[in-house]
Amino acid sequence: MSWLVRNAGPLGVAAATYALAVGPPAGDPDMYWHLASGRWMIEHGALLREDVFSFTIRGQTAVVGEWLGQVALALAYQAGSWQGLAVLRGALVAVAAFFLTRAARRLGAPWPAAILVVLFALALSKQAWGDRPQLFSIALMPLTLDLCFAARAGDRRALLILPAILLLWTNLHGGYALGLVIVGAFAAEAILRRQADARAFALTGVICGLATLVDPGALGLGAATSHVLSPPRFITEEMPPDILRPAGLVFALFIAAVLAGAIAAGGSLLEILLLVPLLWLGLSAQRHLHWFAFASVPFLAAQATVIWARLPYPRGRRHPLPERARGALAAILVAGALASSAGAPAAPDEGAYPVAASGAIATGQGALLHEYDWGGWLIFRHPGRPVFIDGRLFPFMPGVLDDYVEMTTLRPRWRETLDRHGIREVLLRPHRPLVAALRLLGWSVRAEGPDHVLLSRP
Repeated sequence: MSWLVRNAGPLGVAAATYALAVGPPAGDPDMYWHLASGRWMIEHGALLREDVFSFTIRGQTAVVGEWLGQVALALAYQAGSWQGLAVLRGALVAVAAFFLTRAARRLGAPWPAAILVVLFALALSKQAWGDRPQLFSIALMPLTLDLCFAARAGDRRALLILPAILLLWTNLHGGYALGLVIVGAFAAEAILRRQADARAFALTGVICGLATLVDPGALGLGAATSHVLSPPRFITEEMPPDILRPAGLVFALFIAAVLAGAIAAGGSLLEILLLVPLLWLGLSAQRHLHWFAFASVPFLAAQATVIWARLPYPRGRRHPLPERARGALAAILVAGALASSAGAPAAPDEGAYPVAASGAIATGQGALLHEYDWGGWLIFRHPGRPVFIDGRLFPFMPGVLDDYVEMTTLRPRWRETLDRHGIREVLLRPHRPLVAALRLLGWSVRAEGPDHVLLSRP
């Protein structure tokens, strides 16, 4: 049986997912500063180790743990502009769909059950399909999961691949910690059950841990853990899950399904070792919901086998598609998905940014105070105007962030803070209290629209 025939199902799911993921225009707020960082590193042939984009922390040490992911995004943009970014996004999400579908079948689940569970998990992950390095974690997490299941089934070659995956992942995105959790869970299960492959799994886990240290950046496990333990709650994606929203509801359904399956069929040691830490991660912030769903897919699909066996469908002789037909169908689906690349959007969605004020921004002078989530866009679109704050966030905490809140919400020392930073212009949404206060103080309007106001100091 050829590789194409064996993987016809995963290829079909991946093809459909690619066609869906390649369609939306780019527009993630963090995408812009990631692109600018990657562009700087390509132009200078060096890692971006200090801030060059702001006037508040300029010259301070910058975290470069996602340097390779940023370079990859910038190269995709250089190769195909915004369409290049959409194609990269589609490819990475398709990789996730492919390996997630393969993992769903590892415990013997029937195709209908496996694909249904995978589609729900992918739907939950859609909120994280922004064009930033996290996309690489979305692709590599299911790959790592599938390799561990393959190794658990006796394929020792999979263990040889895992350290290379972790080495690459470490330089692409901070989500490499997920890979360590997965490998560690499988190794712990093998050791606790005294399986024959326990030593091989344990050694692989140690090598994977050492591989994550081969990183010229500074995004270590300590920084990642600190982020998870004390997330900035004023950012929506860092808030706890809300079951009244679609993503929170689907996440809750995954939890309920896992618990129901464990009660009905009995949970396994591997489920506990793997899903408990990822459940805690998902409960910590909305941006992490899909990791639990991805990890639970093989177990839920396997538990669905029991339900599938009880369905009242005809038990007569089955007539599956011939191997050649399955391979041809998979090839057609992949070709159709690739053809959908032609419809990738050629421009980003900039509806959330003050595009109409671009001319005034470019000709303005002096320190500019702006909305937090406009910082990345300003870095990319107006590199000549250093920003006050942007989505990199942690270098600005606590001092600059506190000052930002002090000024924009008119706290007692707002005027002193405004003068201390030498703010000459303010670009904010019209409803901000600071906008009304500055108008009363005689600041002039340089640009104005329904979603923005650019004020200049008299």
